Amino acid sequence: NIVQIITMEDSGPSRENLTWTEAQMDYLVQLLLEQSRIPGMQSGGGLKSKAYTAIEKGMIDRYGKDFTKEKIKNKLKYVKLKLTVMKEILNTSGLGYDPINKCIDVDPQVWSEYIE
Repeated sequence: NIVQIITMEDSGPSRENLTWTEAQMDYLVQLLLEQSRIPGMQSGGGLKSKAYTAIEKGMIDRYGKDFTKEKIKNKLKYVKLKLTVMKEILNTSGLGYDPINKCIDVDPQVWSEYIE
């Protein structure tokens, strides 16, 4: 697999962001589940550092050296933020999730009120 690296420019030093594929995200979730099921790998509602070390090793072994602990943790923060927003959207009356098309489904009446 080829991991595309995008260099972002800002006022500080440049930083590299990974563009994650669906397969990489699926594998990350698999590793997270595996580590969370091992006794002693959780602490305070999260995973211990040694669990992240094992996840990092799994990602590097499969996808290359760019998948560091820091990159993995940053991706998880980003995903958590997106899931929080999605949860708020889905809790809105008249909105739902279409698992077949993988998108938000809006009741036609709610949509017409929204666009007016």
